[in-house]
Amino acid sequence: MIKIDLKELEKKKERNFKERLEFIDKYVEWLEKTDNKTWSKIHKNFIENK
Repeated sequence: MIKIDLKELEKKKERNFKERLEFIDKYVEWLEKTDNKTWSKIHKNFIENK
């Protein structure tokens, strides 16, 4: 039987959530300072190679 530490799991969940929010903030900053042509090309490559 696997024993799970629920408090530790909750801490990890909270950390993960904060990291995701930080990533979103940084990504939005990048989008705002990057011209459309540049980020469109990057996204196009990502979608086509997925």
